[in-house]
Amino acid sequence: MEIIKLTSRQRSGTGKSYTRKARVQGWVPAVYYGHNRDSVHIEINAREFATLVRQRKTTHLVDLGLGQSQDDSIAVIKDIQRHVLKKESFIHVDFQHVAMTEKVTVRVPLELAGIPVGVKENHGILDHPVKTVSIECLPMDIPEKITVDVSALNIGNSIHVRDVVVPNVIFKEYPEEVLATVTHPIREAATEGAAEGGEAAAAAPAKGAPAAKAVAPAKGKK
Repeated sequence: MEIIKLTSRQRSGTGKSYTRKARVQGWVPAVYYGHNRDSVHIEINAREFATLVRQRKTTHLVDLGLGQSQDDSIAVIKDIQRHVLKKESFIHVDFQHVAMTEKVTVRVPLELAGIPVGVKENHGILDHPVKTVSIECLPMDIPEKITVDVSALNIGNSIHVRDVVVPNVIFKEYPEEVLATVTHPIREAATEGAAEGGEAAAAAPAKGAPAAKAVAPAKGKK
């Protein structure tokens, strides 16, 4: 996996006033911790980090450039706090140090590939309840994403965690966790049934209303 270099530096101050000023100047407050070391309060280049997020590389290894060697500065992103309204405005980032020879647990995106036969031929509905999965592997084996082929799924079929195999990767999720499933088009059928029921109700006479009587034509006067 590609290691992304990110400009960072140790924070020279603390408190809300300092971090607010740092954000204005183009820095995002962050913390770097883990692997038998004390937490280090740092700040990272906001523009570089926004590009990393935009390119969907948040599962990549990051070189923060803080130590005397690269091994001292390699980390994974564990948490990102964003601005409520501005997606590319970041409040705080947590980085966890990783040793290249030791396994690490991270979450990576889950991507579905293909159009299920149950959707294409039988008008089923593809449900994708899981967007990310937790895995364990060596840092260099972290995949950018886990891709699952769903093209063979028919109505009633599902793909579970136990069905997916990725070299050098151990899934930390429950084996029975459903990653993708194709179901009957229940909503559509229910909607049509409700519409038919409504039409029938409209055509039937209201309960308690007198039945309509046929009116005989008036007889002509002699």
